[in-house]
Amino acid sequence: MSQSPAGSCTDTTTDSPDASGSSTSSTGDELADSEDLFEIDAPRHLQISGEVRVFDQIFGVAGAVADSVRLGLSTSTLAIRADDPMGHAMVDLSVEGSSFETFKTDSGTLGVDIGRFRDALSIGDAGDLAQVTLDAENGSLEITINGISRTVSLEAAESLRQAPDIPPVELPATAHFEQGDLSFALTAAKTVDDRFDLVVDSEGGELRFEATGDTDSMVYRRETSDLVAFDPADVQSTFDADLASSVSRGLPSGAHRVLRIGDDVPLVVRSQFPNADGACQYVIAPKVSDE
Repeated sequence: MSQSPAGSCTDTTTDSPDASGSSTSSTGDELADSEDLFEIDAPRHLQISGEVRVFDQIFGVAGAVADSVRLGLSTSTLAIRADDPMGHAMVDLSVEGSSFETFKTDSGTLGVDIGRFRDALSIGDAGDLAQVTLDAENGSLEITINGISRTVSLEAAESLRQAPDIPPVELPATAHFEQGDLSFALTAAKTVDDRFDLVVDSEGGELRFEATGDTDSMVYRRETSDLVAFDPADVQSTFDADLASSVSRGLPSGAHRVLRIGDDVPLVVRSQFPNADGACQYVIAPKVSDE
């Protein structure tokens, strides 16, 4: 078995995601249109301040699949779209400027090392105010929390991978999970095998996580009453358990997880930011045969 690239499926349907990953079947967490934010030169001015938890959640989501990202900025929106080095998972997120206490920036693209940025945030608590200022001349960000300033060098945005397009795929089934329920299902699958089947049975009205190892097997069933919301359709796909778990851990705490599922196509996992006006989604490639 091998992993199919997350952006390789291009089947079009009447219920496919649009360019930003939004679907005609609303989940209440649509992403802002950030299509043009990743091809612009670096801004000359940026001054953003907000709670540490907001910045940390944004870069925590992106860090589940990438080490460095193109940060797209407009006068009203912050966005990130990136994929992992193997192209097996993508992340797409956008947050409105109204989520911050101060949001003053030109439109443009910055290359940000996620680890260094989150290290700078670690000196503060979740509710502390973080002030982020661009030093355009020296190609760095200055992050100030509780009177402590740290300079974080920027990456050359043009040296980073291009933000991928979100593939249009047929995703007829939708399930809304509580945060802990999804984590529990994926942990259970990992104890048996490094991959799992995600199965939706519309007639039986249930969704199943199924994993089969050399000697053991596991099935975790969720019916309509077990889920926040459920729109079933007969579908089945196989996914990498470690990759799905990494994505699950990257999602913001305190929000529902929305899974949109099709037949042997990428899985879309979505969530709102509970402490900001924004949303994020991952696209995870299915496992396919080496044939």
